[in-house]
Amino acid sequence: MPSRRHWKKLADCDSIVIDPHKHGLQPYGCGSVLYRDAAVGRFFKHDSPYTYFTSDDLHLGEISLECSRAGASAAAFWATLELLPLTKNGLGSILEKTRNAAVKFASLIENEENWQLYNQPGLDITGYFKLPDKKSISALNKLNQAIFEAGMNDKENGFHLSLFKVPASDFVSRFPYIKEDAEHAVILRSVFMKEEHFNFVDELARRLFETKIS
Repeated sequence: MPSRRHWKKLADCDSIVIDPHKHGLQPYGCGSVLYRDAAVGRFFKHDSPYTYFTSDDLHLGEISLECSRAGASAAAFWATLELLPLTKNGLGSILEKTRNAAVKFASLIENEENWQLYNQPGLDITGYFKLPDKKSISALNKLNQAIFEAGMNDKENGFHLSLFKVPASDFVSRFPYIKEDAEHAVILRSVFMKEEHFNFVDELARRLFETKIS
């Protein structure tokens, strides 16, 4: 989790991305990139002869990474924060539940034979993998890819995960007993970004642990 020291370091950044997608309960469309030096906007400038002709000043629409945007996205975020302000009892109450879901799921992974947690969740994301009989990255990659596909293809008891690639050198530094015979280790990744996911953690773990690989 970021500490007070990390937050203070934001003042030293050349640019900061603020994106309410997911954790701000928003779809794509209302994120921003803030630059210490506004002059860098000229590097993103694009010419559009049929718009932005009312002034010689640099217009936001000319330097936005997505050009023009619908105002509905910003309005939706404003409405969300009116209902769930940036406080412990507002949006914080949602994020607390999503983190609790990730922590609970991580504990289930740790206590299951042949499963390994890659990292303790900082917020609501958990990385993990199943250990193959042959302790090598190539075997690990094949097994976890198969689990991912099995879950996606099972229409009744399936699950939605994502795959995450870790550089092999980083992976074996954490798990030196696994042979480095591939460039990347492919691990599984679950994101518990909705408060109702907490009630599904046990069921997800059951389906995951009972996955049959043909």
